[in-house]
Amino acid sequence: MDSEIKKKKPSNEGHIVIINGVSDTAKRLEEELKRRGCRVSLTNGHDAHMPSLTGDAILKIIREDDADLLILQQQKNSVPSVRETDVSRLMLARDRLTGDYSEIVGESLQIFEVLQQIDDIAATHLKVLILGKTGTGKGVVARALHKNSGRAGEMVSINCAAIPENLLESELFGHERGAFTSANKRHIGKFERAHNGTLFLDEITEMPLPMQPKLLRAIEEGEIERIGGKKPITVDVRVVAATNRDIAQAVKGGMFREDLYYRLNVASISLPTLYERKEDICVLVSHFLEKYCQSSSSQVLQISPDTRVLLETYPWPGNVRELENTIERVSYLIKGGMLLPKHLPKKIQTYQKQSMNISEEIAILENRQSVSVPVGTTLKAMEETLIRKTLAWFDGNRTKTARALGIGIRTLQRKLKKYNIF
Repeated sequence: MDSEIKKKKPSNEGHIVIINGVSDTAKRLEEELKRRGCRVSLTNGHDAHMPSLTGDAILKIIREDDADLLILQQQKNSVPSVRETDVSRLMLARDRLTGDYSEIVGESLQIFEVLQQIDDIAATHLKVLILGKTGTGKGVVARALHKNSGRAGEMVSINCAAIPENLLESELFGHERGAFTSANKRHIGKFERAHNGTLFLDEITEMPLPMQPKLLRAIEEGEIERIGGKKPITVDVRVVAATNRDIAQAVKGGMFREDLYYRLNVASISLPTLYERKEDICVLVSHFLEKYCQSSSSQVLQISPDTRVLLETYPWPGNVRELENTIERVSYLIKGGMLLPKHLPKKIQTYQKQSMNISEEIAILENRQSVSVPVGTTLKAMEETLIRKTLAWFDGNRTKTARALGIGIRTLQRKLKKYNIF
């Protein structure tokens, strides 16, 4: 293919050719590239072998459903808006979204996908279940859903793990004066406070089983009763729930009601760990430096190259929350204008990448580019190890890993989930 593509001198505006240009994906990509100041030509797949096909960059849509793109040619530095690492996210630029998501910081493909999901469902009445490890930003996503929902009421939050079981019903539904011994006055519960707004149920899997049918009834019927009350109260509440646990496993284990799970999981958003979006680490660091340097009356700081390496190597088990706490602490310690390795906690300075947890059926050679496969190794073990090896070689970059393996990014994501590779 490359030999059949004629060379062309770079132009100031950048000329991009899109093959399979009759698809809806190509039309959207054309619109975005033109907005960035590029000249775009669309062609169908049959034109791909024409000798006259030229361009500073030539892109081919190889899977319409996933909008996967293949770069057939790109003249170095000729079209900076379509760098190899940037092509996938052209379709997910922030300015294509309709809502305000300024609180969600990041430029990775994973974050753009989350933003697109929020944008698609924020203004609907759908109940949403947010899934993610501790510190990944479930509360931030819940606020973004409410902020862009158009609902007139407020967002009311409750941590289901922080309220004692004997008080949780009163916190959710309220109580009348005299309903029990310590009820000296009427108490308005979270559901009533969230009328015409959003009720955020954090750590929903920690809700005691006896409370779950009462919550289910309130959601299904759109009405609640205060403890000690004599008549139902109608409420218009959009419910958003979140958990850091495997809620499907909790259902199987009898710790969470299946009917409540399906009622809450009308739409779901899964949040990536910080390690899965490593390209956002320094973006977040800069954001937190600006935030905390202002509050501490310090100058805005820069990040040294060595510090970047340390920050991107450390696995951040506490995710964005751990990163923010770290930067808040070090921002008060720095006297100069540069964030240096010595300012970071010792555990980050001294962290070394752990050896890969690979299948024992395959022996890995010292040469990182080689894999030794004994006769009799299963195909499953070979695939798992090759994926782990390639992902590690590209330092966790999924886009480059998928391209090297010759598969789409969605296919890679499914295989990572299959083999529990994070």
